[in-house]
Amino acid sequence: GVSLNAPVMLNGLEVGKVENIAIIEENAQTQLELTAWLKDGVKLREGTTAYVKNMGFLGEKYVGLTAGDKSEKYLPAGAVITGREPPDLDALLADGQDIAKNVKAITANLNERLDKNTEAIDRIFANMDSITTNFNERLTKNEHKIDNFLAHLESSSINLDQFTYDLKENPWKLLYRPKEVRERHVQMMKDQESAGGSGGH
Repeated sequence: GVSLNAPVMLNGLEVGKVENIAIIEENAQTQLELTAWLKDGVKLREGTTAYVKNMGFLGEKYVGLTAGDKSEKYLPAGAVITGREPPDLDALLADGQDIAKNVKAITANLNERLDKNTEAIDRIFANMDSITTNFNERLTKNEHKIDNFLAHLESSSINLDQFTYDLKENPWKLLYRPKEVRERHVQMMKDQESAGGSGGH
């Protein structure tokens, strides 16, 4: 779709024009060779590629150039630049039409499902509304209990944190027995000794 005198652009700036278009048969393949004239001072480096683009969606076609890698050498006059295959607009339009048909079919099927299941969908939403209302009522009626439960839960959490911290600081408390437990243990020992003594006479 590129014509003679079509502009040549570098990073969006017009730097030349197409001077000649030739058809070349090479390795059993048909290729197009475009000869581009560039303004003085325009320098391209090795690695530069060319591509065909439109000015606008359906506007005039032009040849775009990339500047190439900054670390590479500059290209001499007459150098050959490899072009990238332009996208096939007809194929893109055909793909777009297929996609549009599929979307239309999906939409029609979805509408059909919605029409056939209108009552079921309405019941689902009615039940959801009823559940939400009932849940809100439960929350409102038990608001005080919920607040107390959360307050106790928070208090228990604080007490547990304090208990854990206390044990970390005083691990000996795990082995410590309160006075009442010690006295009860001593009494049990005495009772066992008395029972053993009376059994021996």
